Amino acid sequence: MLRDIILRLLGLDCYVIADSTDNSVTFSRRLFRRLNVVMGLDVAKVLVFYVPESRCYAFTLNPSIEQETQLADIQYNSKHRCVGFESLVPTVNRIFYDYGLPSGIRCKLSVRRHTAPNGIVYYQICRPYGKYTW
Repeated sequence: MLRDIILRLLGLDCYVIADSTDNSVTFSRRLFRRLNVVMGLDVAKVLVFYVPESRCYAFTLNPSIEQETQLADIQYNSKHRCVGFESLVPTVNRIFYDYGLPSGIRCKLSVRRHTAPNGIVYYQICRPYGKYTW
């Protein structure tokens, strides 16, 4: 019980599970609730990008981008009862390569909420063995 309280206070229960075999990213239940995504009404889109200052990857929901770019749809997997998206640009394999992880595995990575100077909220996928991972 004490462990659950500490995890919630520190926000460590917000994570993604990245799978390099099929380039999928699955949200933890608490992260999905914090994203405030309403499934079924509109198609929720995700933009995955690189943040040079922190040398980490991040994603944002429903960005307003003027130029054409690759956005992923948030989807519900009824077989596994989970929510996530398929990241094709950049691929999960590229993220694993930059983070120094082996390919062909699934990895649980912590996520931190940040706000850019222009007010856009994004979620940073933390590097493993960094100060924000388990």
